[in-house]
Amino acid sequence: MTPEDLGTAEGLETAEDLTVPEDLEAGSAGSGAAPPGRPAPRAPLPPGVPGAAVQPRRADAPHVVIGAEVWHTRWARPLLERLGLRTVIADERLSCERVLDTLAAQSVAFVCEELPVSGLAAMGWAARRTEALRRDDPLLGVVFMVEDRRALDPRALGPLVRTLSPGDTDLPDFLAEVQRVRHEYHWELRNRRPVRPAAGEAVAPPARWAGAVPNFNVKHPSMLLPYALLSARTGREVYCEISPQEALLFVADSVGRGPAPAVAEVFRALRQDVDRLNTVVGSRLLLHLDHADDYEVIQAACEAGFDSVMVDGSGRTLHQNVLFTNAATELARRYGVLVEGEIGSIDGAGLRKWNKTTTSDFARFVENTDLDLVGAHVGQFHSFDYGFATTRRSLAEVGLMDARATGDDLHAFAEACARVEKGLTDSGLPGYSAEHRLVAALARRATTEGEGPDAGPRLDAVFRETRARVPVFQRPLVDLLEREWLERRLAKTRRKTELWDEVFATEPAREHRYAAVDHGLVQALTGTLAGTGRALVVHGGSSISRVDLAALSAHGVARVNFGSGVYTDYLEALGAHLPVDLGVEGNAPTGDGTWKHVRRMSYLAEATRDWRSWTHAPPSFVDTFVSRLERRYAAPLRDRTPREALGGRS
Repeated sequence: MTPEDLGTAEGLETAEDLTVPEDLEAGSAGSGAAPPGRPAPRAPLPPGVPGAAVQPRRADAPHVVIGAEVWHTRWARPLLERLGLRTVIADERLSCERVLDTLAAQSVAFVCEELPVSGLAAMGWAARRTEALRRDDPLLGVVFMVEDRRALDPRALGPLVRTLSPGDTDLPDFLAEVQRVRHEYHWELRNRRPVRPAAGEAVAPPARWAGAVPNFNVKHPSMLLPYALLSARTGREVYCEISPQEALLFVADSVGRGPAPAVAEVFRALRQDVDRLNTVVGSRLLLHLDHADDYEVIQAACEAGFDSVMVDGSGRTLHQNVLFTNAATELARRYGVLVEGEIGSIDGAGLRKWNKTTTSDFARFVENTDLDLVGAHVGQFHSFDYGFATTRRSLAEVGLMDARATGDDLHAFAEACARVEKGLTDSGLPGYSAEHRLVAALARRATTEGEGPDAGPRLDAVFRETRARVPVFQRPLVDLLEREWLERRLAKTRRKTELWDEVFATEPAREHRYAAVDHGLVQALTGTLAGTGRALVVHGGSSISRVDLAALSAHGVARVNFGSGVYTDYLEALGAHLPVDLGVEGNAPTGDGTWKHVRRMSYLAEATRDWRSWTHAPPSFVDTFVSRLERRYAAPLRDRTPREALGGRS
């Protein structure tokens, strides 16, 4: 059964405003009449007219599953209809669970049901019902209709759960929150193929390469100055690159706006700094986006004026990689930006670490894509985790917990009440016992006063008042409830700490200082590119020895990317100028990865806070670091006469 079939299935009703299917719309447009029993479709507004192309296509709108009792409630129905969603009505013949089983995953924004109980019973009932509805989708929104606001305090509900009462105006905000969280959790939802640009919009990129060019990671904005000085000293182009993960974890001031807007702001600031340095220092510094697998991030870099972008679908199958790369290339072509793709995953910590790119996969990838540069795995490895999608999910989970942990965290208190209630029931106490009544009275006292996230009495005051009034023999029960409440709050904090440790565990230990580059494979891959106007890029340059680097230019490699080794060198040079111990102590207050990151970034922020004023008189450590860059990374790429790839762009 398809989602469209649900409207006519036995036991279901649909909202009257369901849109005419596209095939019927096409037929009615040709005949000039609407199908019998359906209103004629409205003519679309011309482009540029206010309101044009604002509403999403009906086929793209999510579903909302509504209980029949809610749908037939006079005040609730208009509030739900106003959202413009595809509505499916469930009743006793076809339950909400069966409807959810029929619809596609993530196609339902939320379920709205009536709340049949109130008070403490409502907390437990809502928690059980939410768990049942979210069997297949933990991010499903859940709305409980209540005639009286006092029936259930919404602060006691979990993430993406709320109540609906007469006069409610916050339902659109709730829908937006569900869609925002899903957007952060699901790569597929935010990376649907972009609209194909109109003919003639693409701009030819100014592609040019003659020999191997170094490309250095920007872990901190102050690193831009030595890169610019290196370019000015050598008179050559030098690329500097930043990945979305690095922009978020090392440069962004805040993610309160969301990860993607924070990264876009970093991109704009970097572009301004690079332009200023090129003007003041006389350098030829170019800006590159590294390891991006989100269309919105790629577009943000293009809009900021990056010189090239890497669209990285290497973590997926070859077919999926080609589809993603082609769509992202179309997007970047509108801005005239060089585009790099990658075939063969360079994973510094995972099982694919030693899986080199095969010549057959490389040939298929090149044949089916329109790229300027192609990255490949030829034996090198990374020592940095570029898992931006995983970081976005972790940040979204932290945000959901923070949203419900305001004030005294009544959600944790509701969970504690439910657990104590269950313990009392399991011990054989009837629902009318003094113990059950005491827990219910505490819940009522804590959740039924005032409105807003921090309204009502503080729980510590509630517990203090209760202890002063109850008999001594009931004091242990009060303390048990308080312990359960605090343990749940502590569990949330521990979970957030774990998430932060996962986010900042970005630099796993390398098994070897240098990798073994397969020069035969490099020659085979550059031979495949001969005559195509494309060139090879080698990532993981910090894992490649000087001898191997010197051979890459002769093989026709256009660019070599250097990351973790350069960052370590920069910290060492800065540490010699302003000594500090950045080691991880055995009693670090948080996880090793998080603490290392916190210490390093705090040190960099303090030591280089005025780096933009260094352009005319750089500190001595900057000159030392520039010399290191030239000797260790740039010079080996010039040790042999570069041999341009046959047929390469010039």
